[in-house]
Amino acid sequence: PVITDPETHDQWVALVSHVPHLVAAAMAARLAPSVVPADALRLAGQGLRDVTRIAAGDSALWTQILSANAGPVAEVLAAVAVDLSAAARALAGVSPETPADVTDLLERGQAGVARIPGKHGGQPRNFTVVQVVIPDQPGELARLFNAAGAAGVNIEDVRIEHSPGLPVGVAELSVRPDQAAALLDAMEAGGWPVRR
Repeated sequence: PVITDPETHDQWVALVSHVPHLVAAAMAARLAPSVVPADALRLAGQGLRDVTRIAAGDSALWTQILSANAGPVAEVLAAVAVDLSAAARALAGVSPETPADVTDLLERGQAGVARIPGKHGGQPRNFTVVQVVIPDQPGELARLFNAAGAAGVNIEDVRIEHSPGLPVGVAELSVRPDQAAALLDAMEAGGWPVRR
């Protein structure tokens, strides 16, 4: 448990929960039919899916959550807006400083991601990502996980990239570096193409 006073709690959850939901919603709102044609969305990759996933939450519930913590949410949202506005100005005006301004935001973003705790609230760990091409068929993901388990490999995280209209997807399996070779061998033995 984390024990803190109510004001600090509200500031913290504004940062780590409430504003991320609004940022996801703002990005997802750019996908409206009046803004972008359906053909453009055919190019959507995992990045767009990752950024907008939580925007699918219940609007009425999230309105209540955001309203109940309005002050702290507004403060964090304003700070995020400052960063985004600075990046927009830098990219709109072609100047020698533009790359440095944008690079600064990207690097601060990388540093922020590195601070997010790992599994079970522990220290973030570095994992090796093994990419496995899997057929888009029932049971394939279960078969893949069973093969990893039979090889004694614990899958720490998984992401699935699937492009619409293709009969296959790519499972990105994050494992401890010392288990990557065993996972690769198990995947190849199971008949899945892997990307080394």
